[in-house]
Amino acid sequence: MTDDTCDVIVIGAGPAGLAAAQSVADQGLSVRLIDEQPTAGGQIWRNAAVVTRRGGPLAKSYGGAVAALSVLRNDHVKHATSATVLEVALSQTSDTARDPPVCVTWLSATQDARGVRETAARALIVATGAMERPVLFPGATLPGVMGIGAVQSVLKQSGLVPTGDGVVLAGQGPLLMLTLGQILAHGGSVAAVLDFGQSGRVARTTSGLFPALLSDPAIMAQGAALLWRARRSGVAWHRGVTGLRAIGKDGIEQIAFETGGKTMQLTCSLLAVHDGVIPNTQLTRLLALDHVWSNAQQAFAARSTPEGATSAPSVWVAGDGAGIAGAEVARLRGALSGLDVARALGALGDPEFRTRADPLKRHISRRGPARAFVDKLYAPLPVTAFSKDNAAASTVVCRCEAVTLARVHDAIRDGATGPNRVKTFTRCGMGACQGRMCGNALTRIVAAATRSAPQDAGALRIRPPLKPTLISDYLDLSPTHDPLS
Repeated sequence: MTDDTCDVIVIGAGPAGLAAAQSVADQGLSVRLIDEQPTAGGQIWRNAAVVTRRGGPLAKSYGGAVAALSVLRNDHVKHATSATVLEVALSQTSDTARDPPVCVTWLSATQDARGVRETAARALIVATGAMERPVLFPGATLPGVMGIGAVQSVLKQSGLVPTGDGVVLAGQGPLLMLTLGQILAHGGSVAAVLDFGQSGRVARTTSGLFPALLSDPAIMAQGAALLWRARRSGVAWHRGVTGLRAIGKDGIEQIAFETGGKTMQLTCSLLAVHDGVIPNTQLTRLLALDHVWSNAQQAFAARSTPEGATSAPSVWVAGDGAGIAGAEVARLRGALSGLDVARALGALGDPEFRTRADPLKRHISRRGPARAFVDKLYAPLPVTAFSKDNAAASTVVCRCEAVTLARVHDAIRDGATGPNRVKTFTRCGMGACQGRMCGNALTRIVAAATRSAPQDAGALRIRPPLKPTLISDYLDLSPTHDPLS
């Protein structure tokens, strides 16, 4: 039974989702905004109300958050927090007013209203954002090893800052340098930075520097400032790092790596690793939308028009789910997708749509060269960069099922020529995270081993529920209800 209906469901309350909800609500359409987090803002503006009120160095990266969050006060918007999407069903109906083509099943985890809900709508906007690209290396599953994004989440949510002599950041990209600066600005400490970038990286990308500066001088200036502060931070900086491995018994104790032809070993209690972000395609895969592979970003993204329309008539994708482009472009894409949905539902005429959409498209297009420059400057590492030869036996690809890279390669040699066949052979991707942590790596591993294009190798199939769910959540266990009736 459907609990409620609305015109548009927006999944994800980050910059893209909030902007999409605003565009839709501004046209008088009703919106159900569904988000897993207890407060809106996504990873970019996590815990925005507290961080902006508290002020300080971290709040400087929350520009635009307060204005974006104002949509939650709009009478046309119903915001579901701590809500997990379990399934989305699409119907091919011709009468969308009488029979809404989208039905989202979601779990409310709030204390006063826990249970499974259903919401029907005339259109769906998927704004589930990005996730960090997992880095495979021996010892990566030891306690104390995490993504840079996790360190940022803790800092934003609780204000806790890494301290001590054993904190090491490893990776490449703007987020690594931003996090380093935020840790130090909040009184934390970092013992060393391991830079995955190879020598000559900047020289190889200078051809795109001038177009990038013209396309988005503000973001390029921010990047240069981050790099300058990072290099002047006094933190030990190791360049061209290869052969990374974490060492320990019950948790990380040391790290070993190669740099400049030498093997080094450092004491380490926390290792935060980063090699860029990729689109979160779990939901778009569940919907069986068309996806395309980006060689520059080494990841799949949902295929969409500039306005976010996908291969399913009632579904739009907004923000980084259509390809990583940064928070500001995600916000612009969200606003554009919302306008296109309003037009499709008849709440916005074509002339007014063009008047509002064309400036957004120009802003998005203008930032393209800057994004291309960043993608080239911080090109993703080969998926097995740290797991060659004997290291493959101890490098875990699937954390949930403890499937190693060596087992994956054995399965491929035995005839598993695609990610789903490898899954059948090894259980890689069958765990609680349902392939979120290993799916991208598995596609790249299979493609390399079979000498095929990642687009041809394919991706893991996703089935509902999207997240592990208790059977009791589906049942009405109230004293007055007879489950057998």
